Amino acid sequence: MKFQDKAQMAAPEALYQMPEKGRSCDDVIADVRELKKGMTPGQRGKLASTTFQGQEEMQKVLHEAFIEFMDWNGLFSFQEASAAKMENEVLDICIDTMNGGEQGRGNLTVGGTESNFSGLHAMRKWARENRPEITEPEIVAPYSTHSTVHKTAQYLDLKVITTPQNADLSADLEGIARSIGPNTIGIVGSAPNWPYGTVDPIEEFGQLAIEHNLWLHVDACVGGYILPFFRELGVEMPRYDFTVPGVRSISADLHKYGYAPKPCSTILWRSQEEQQYHFMPIDQWACGLYLSQGFVGSRTMGPVAGIWALMHYWGREGYLENARRVLHVKESIINKCAQIDGLTTWKTNGPLLMIAAEGFSIELVVGGMEERGWRLLGVNNPPAIHLTLDVMEDEYLQKFMQDLEEICADIRAGKLTSEGMLSYGGVGDKSTAPKWLLSAVEIMEKRAG
Repeated sequence: MKFQDKAQMAAPEALYQMPEKGRSCDDVIADVRELKKGMTPGQRGKLASTTFQGQEEMQKVLHEAFIEFMDWNGLFSFQEASAAKMENEVLDICIDTMNGGEQGRGNLTVGGTESNFSGLHAMRKWARENRPEITEPEIVAPYSTHSTVHKTAQYLDLKVITTPQNADLSADLEGIARSIGPNTIGIVGSAPNWPYGTVDPIEEFGQLAIEHNLWLHVDACVGGYILPFFRELGVEMPRYDFTVPGVRSISADLHKYGYAPKPCSTILWRSQEEQQYHFMPIDQWACGLYLSQGFVGSRTMGPVAGIWALMHYWGREGYLENARRVLHVKESIINKCAQIDGLTTWKTNGPLLMIAAEGFSIELVVGGMEERGWRLLGVNNPPAIHLTLDVMEDEYLQKFMQDLEEICADIRAGKLTSEGMLSYGGVGDKSTAPKWLLSAVEIMEKRAG
């Protein structure tokens, strides 16, 4: 986590007060719209996982379906046949997309963090029953595994053993095999991993899992609902789903390339045998059995209605066409970078794309693009720009590529020297940062001495 100006660290001392008197609906909504104007527009400035685009009519379908169910609590979908119908049909489609077949099972979650939490929680619960001799459980994963795996492991008191990447940034299969020990309960692979955009060797991980009696969880939060369509379009794609023996659980975000309204994700299971370790039925209280889809209890039904509506509006053909358009954006940027002196792109398996620099700092590119309104994420090790590609109108795609070319020319000419933030959660100005983040950074700095 970095800040451009450490002097701006101090948060305001006075707390914001609730207004004494209310205001008109039109007046307040006008302020809300004004605040929204201050946000970075989607495809005009972001190539990150905070925004996914779509045609105007597609957005209309999503938003109207969301609003219809926005106030309805998804915790109680068991009480309403209509809510259950939407959940069942969405999950059936997701299971089918992962080749789960009739044995496959699934649960809706509110995001990739909860999905990965659910997969690792089930892994731990399974190990307690099937590997009772292990009292200090460990999981093995490549260095490229997502931060939410480490976050989950801290919550669940699991030790994560990570193995360095190969020189080409791929997962070190031999390193994974060597790291399996007497306390190992599972392996985590990615499809694709977030930092480098490549699908781990899941088939080989599956063989190791079977050989050593381990649980294999696949984090497909990014690729789960677009890689199958890339494959259908002829893109070579490693296997990672339930066709791979040994895979027991898969996390996949519907609010990424499924295009569901946020927050919406899935945790999918090979069968009910694996799903049994997910549920936490509670009956030690006064109101009888308490049971929920996942860790989260109350949740809006809006995202489920939104994704149900989109799946029926687009159909498979719509998702396939969307994947085709994302591939066009990816290929266009790769080809453009090949023409820009000093820029290189990494080979990736899916919709993520990394841009690195030779001969100058890639952070200079980030800083220059920031000045032109592009909010870019990055990889720190090794340094690169991290793009979460999406459909872009040609006007904005061309502008992005033109800005990239001009910024690099300015760097080579010595006209640009200010660096930008190159990190997953970089924040430029403390005066506008969320207070929780300021507090977290302050706590970390105090602990670091």
